[in-house]
Amino acid sequence: MARQSKHIRFQVAHKAAQMMAEEGISDYAFAKRKAAKFFGLDDGDALPSNEEINDAIKEHQAIFFDEEHEERLKVLRLEALSLMKKLSAFNPHLSGGALDGTAGRYPTLHIQLYADSMKEVEFFLLNHNMAYETRDRKSRTKDPMQDKRITPILKLEGSMGPIELLIYHIDDLKINKLKASIEETEMLLKL
Repeated sequence: MARQSKHIRFQVAHKAAQMMAEEGISDYAFAKRKAAKFFGLDDGDALPSNEEINDAIKEHQAIFFDEEHEERLKVLRLEALSLMKKLSAFNPHLSGGALDGTAGRYPTLHIQLYADSMKEVEFFLLNHNMAYETRDRKSRTKDPMQDKRITPILKLEGSMGPIELLIYHIDDLKINKLKASIEETEMLLKL
């Protein structure tokens, strides 16, 4: 039974990865549910982790869009680096699919900014005539007794798709681990 469950998780992970890579789905939970439904499974069934899906995305991209993917990733990282340099006052860090290499055909670029308040970033964008939209992202905290964490997002339009600037308080810089500074992004590009 455990072997069958592992096989089902593998199939769901690869179907979710295919949808994320080819259809531009960026929400892991949505991709998992849609893939599970494709196989006739319920939400309650054991679904793959985000890490399993990331591994499957990398496999899918290596098989189906190797050269195309590498070029897209390079263009995304160059665009991120350019914007990060403009936003250097907010200690920008690249995150998401452009960092870990899982960005699909319809990528959203994610850049984390660290400021005392979102207003500082908004004033900067307004002073540089950069149009943006605002929204919030709710995420779970490790403490089940605590409310969900709300992260403000400023959404810009980039050359390859949306760019989301995730605004964190300056004190959170050491907490968020999966990210790359300007220098680390330059090293990814081998500039």
